[in-house]
Amino acid sequence: MTITHIVLDMGGVLIELRWLDRVKTLLGRPVAIDEVHKIWVSAPSTVAFESGHIDFAAFAAAFIQDFDLAIAPEVVQHEFLEIVQAPLPQCNEMLSTLKPRYHLSLLSNTNPAHYERLRDRYSFFDYFDQLFLSYKIGLIKPSAAIFEHLLTVLNTPADTVAFFDDSVRNVEAARALGIHAYRVDSPTDIMAVVDRFS
Repeated sequence: MTITHIVLDMGGVLIELRWLDRVKTLLGRPVAIDEVHKIWVSAPSTVAFESGHIDFAAFAAAFIQDFDLAIAPEVVQHEFLEIVQAPLPQCNEMLSTLKPRYHLSLLSNTNPAHYERLRDRYSFFDYFDQLFLSYKIGLIKPSAAIFEHLLTVLNTPADTVAFFDDSVRNVEAARALGIHAYRVDSPTDIMAVVDRFS
């Protein structure tokens, strides 16, 4: 196996996410992580925001409507921004180790609010050769189309790509196209897999 390209998810892989606390606050009830993932890929408001079809203000209003919430749009925006936190331990160290050896890409279901917040606070984006951000592409994982777009832009066969994500659904979608895909939760997990590449 010759891996030339490494593609990394962002939330839950490179940066800490505060899903459970923040979504519990927004919805006013406890939420399991599986339910959060399901909400994010199925709620019209989040799908529209993360595929670049609406702005932050419209998202907040639509989110309130989707879940019939009795909270102000400003509260939704504040709590939503707080979902994304700092890079996980060893994030920059791992990226600096991988950069000389592989073409590095980021493939993230994200939105302009989260991306700009992270870009303005942290430097880890600088390590990537290419950023594939759902809101700019107009597609979200786990659709096959987003992985096909990635392979087309990278202009490389699927079997030269290693993809790392914290979602089983996203990993399975990548594998279905012949990409080497691994479910991970941290930079340490990623390095343990990469160390096995020949």
